[in-house]
Amino acid sequence: MIVKILQASRTFKGVRYNTNKVENDKGELMKVSGFGPLQGLTTLMPQDYINYLKMVSARNKRTYYPQFHVTISAKGKSTGKEALTEIATNWMKEMGYKDQPYLIIFHKDTANNHVHIVSTRINKEGKKINSGFEKMRAIQNMNKLMKLDALETARMDLQKVLAFSFSTKAQFMLLLEAKGYVLKDSGGKMDLIKFGKKLLSVEFQDVKDRIAGAVIDSKRAVQIAAIIHKYKKEYSCELRSVAIPLPGGFEKAGVGFSSDLCEVLQEKIGLQFLFHGQPGMAPYGYSIIDHAQGIVFKGGEVMDKEVLLAEQRSASEVNIGLDAVDELDQLNSKIEAEIKSGIRYAEDPADMSNPSSDHQFSSSTAQPFHESGTQPISSEQSFEPFQQPIQISISDDIDDEAIHGRNRHRKRQARTNTR
Repeated sequence: MIVKILQASRTFKGVRYNTNKVENDKGELMKVSGFGPLQGLTTLMPQDYINYLKMVSARNKRTYYPQFHVTISAKGKSTGKEALTEIATNWMKEMGYKDQPYLIIFHKDTANNHVHIVSTRINKEGKKINSGFEKMRAIQNMNKLMKLDALETARMDLQKVLAFSFSTKAQFMLLLEAKGYVLKDSGGKMDLIKFGKKLLSVEFQDVKDRIAGAVIDSKRAVQIAAIIHKYKKEYSCELRSVAIPLPGGFEKAGVGFSSDLCEVLQEKIGLQFLFHGQPGMAPYGYSIIDHAQGIVFKGGEVMDKEVLLAEQRSASEVNIGLDAVDELDQLNSKIEAEIKSGIRYAEDPADMSNPSSDHQFSSSTAQPFHESGTQPISSEQSFEPFQQPIQISISDDIDDEAIHGRNRHRKRQARTNTR
């Protein structure tokens, strides 16, 4: 269950947003609470709720943004609208909003069932509801309602991470950061922090032991590369800036990268791509978390970043390129063998540019290989004389007075030019 406090507003626009969902059959009004005599009326318009919330909020002139707008979301369709409404009601009680006027609206137009809550931060006595550390308290209270122990969850997450195969400390930290933890070095230990609270620590030695036993799975790396090439034919690999998820369902906008290809591979294959770079700049590298096999790969162990982000080429282009590489390798091996024998052959540059041509060598074409790395020059060879280029100087055209004045300035003397 994810709870998220949305942006505050001065005009209670959250009411209109949710009632529009109801009018378009994309939502359902589940509960109206704390509106006093207003709830006795049979037909109410959205503006009636807005006016009541404004009336209550007007008792406190110091709070500029009184709207309190929250979403509580379940995973998929696992939780129905009635259960979500009950959770939202109990959560509002834990947050101190039990007696506040609020609306609960169920949304059914997304893949995840969720409800919206709209209320005011000002109570009927004109005092503001406590908002200190409310984002942290929001998550803690939700965990309390769901009977989730943050410490036990952290222990389970750590066990899962240590079960992965990783080869560096940075990869270990990457796994924990992907789960929403903030990590801090503390005298040979690493503290795991979440929701602003230190939950537990892990010894660096335990991490080093796991790193020492890590072996790169080359076979799996080849499989992943083949999978990437397969899906590149159907999905775009162009990167775009995305928000990074934070603990409690929050997001940090514009600091991550993803693509259609990466999203499909994570959803279908369990391959999570994490690009490394500074906000506003192109990524300099990437890592792959293989959740299916429990392995962390450096991007270069699977595929160069440039190849990953390049547009898919046709099969004929790839085959032609591989054939050319094979021919060049064969030619280079042949030349290296002949050089080791002490003979260096002078070849026609045209033949060198055509690896597929047959190279016929004979003793008549062979020339001794000199240690200096150069070939002897025959008498028939000649050189054109070197001609010194004409040197043109415009120094005489420069204003002497300006030059002298500049030099005088460097010598802490008065300038002579007054222009």
